[in-house]
Amino acid sequence: MTNQAPRSCAARLPRRLRVGVACVAVAGLSGCATYRPVPYDTGIPRCPVSAATDLLSVDALQCWFDAGHGPWRVLSHESHFDVLVVQISALDLRDADEVARRVVAGERQTFSEILVYAVEEVPLVPARVRRVRWTRDAGFEALEFRSSGGR
Repeated sequence: MTNQAPRSCAARLPRRLRVGVACVAVAGLSGCATYRPVPYDTGIPRCPVSAATDLLSVDALQCWFDAGHGPWRVLSHESHFDVLVVQISALDLRDADEVARRVVAGERQTFSEILVYAVEEVPLVPARVRRVRWTRDAGFEALEFRSSGGR
């Protein structure tokens, strides 16, 4: 009998299942837990709480926010009379609706129409774009289309 250390729970799994699984010890007990990958990292920091309360601030242009399907960030915004246009980049376009609701929650008193254009952070060619439009009269509506142009 040799003095080998016991194999970890990940080592006992078939080789192809080891990816994405990590062993953890909780209160002296060993068990396996699903590995959660680090969010998409571009070197841009996560947003401070202060940026989340004012999505049109300069602070909000320099960081990542979290949403249901991954991170997103504000690329630009501009207003024309009482219309606000916000361009965001999201890891997953499904988050465009959630982001639009956040923007509208903070700006609905100032603007009568808000348009949020979401582009994929890692775009395919042609790029997919999701536009979420909010108006005081009609509420929210979404449109998804493909664009061959750049950002």
